[in-house]
Amino acid sequence: MLIQTIRTILTCSLMCSLYHHVLGFITPTHQHRNHPSSLAAAGKKNPKKKSINTARTPKGFGAPPPPALTYEETIARFRTRVPVDADNQPCPCGGKSDTEKLYGQCCGPLHRGERLALTTTDVLRSRYTAFAWRLIPYVIESTHETCRDFLENKVDWANSLNKYGMFDSFDFVKLEPGPEEKSVDNEDEGYIEFSVTLRARDQTYLENHTNAIISGQETRMTERSTFIRDPSSGVWSYASGDVRSSVAGLEDLQLNKS
Repeated sequence: MLIQTIRTILTCSLMCSLYHHVLGFITPTHQHRNHPSSLAAAGKKNPKKKSINTARTPKGFGAPPPPALTYEETIARFRTRVPVDADNQPCPCGGKSDTEKLYGQCCGPLHRGERLALTTTDVLRSRYTAFAWRLIPYVIESTHETCRDFLENKVDWANSLNKYGMFDSFDFVKLEPGPEEKSVDNEDEGYIEFSVTLRARDQTYLENHTNAIISGQETRMTERSTFIRDPSSGVWSYASGDVRSSVAGLEDLQLNKS
């Protein structure tokens, strides 16, 4: 099923800067690490600082701050791109087989926890679809704790993905997964090299780059992702990835190094 990107292109993945993380989708880097993590964030001006009113109410009394939102309350506020009657729609990842191309047959059960990701391809496809349809909780759940984008604070992580990491300036066109590879010395580590094609919705400037991706232009990225399996459950999750882009002038540049 998906966007952790330029400085890295949104990680997927299923699969985040053009893709500071794509999907393994590498998930986009957290903003507090000073790495804008999506093309949508690139080129944005910093908002003007607002003046702070330091005046105090009499005797220092005032309304108490509202309670912090829980993780569940936070993600409930996020929009998704899930279509109506999603289970009967073509799965964004292309389908896991010629006869299982609908979301309800492919990535849907993984996203809902009805089926476990027991192969690296399961993780890749489901993360790609999660990025394509903005399913932030699944991106978080399918990321291994050794991934550089992993955060203990899921509220901060979810907010970062929502703001910077879901490739909102792009349409997800196609996922092309390669064969599964296993580590020669660790049966719980696997790899997949795959390509993702995205189509720009609006003109977007690449971080630290003078060229622009114009509306309608497609860009193709290749990533070699690393996945790790939990030996007790057999479930795979995304750990890291190295990304390259087809954008003119960036073909031979490794956009991120996990």
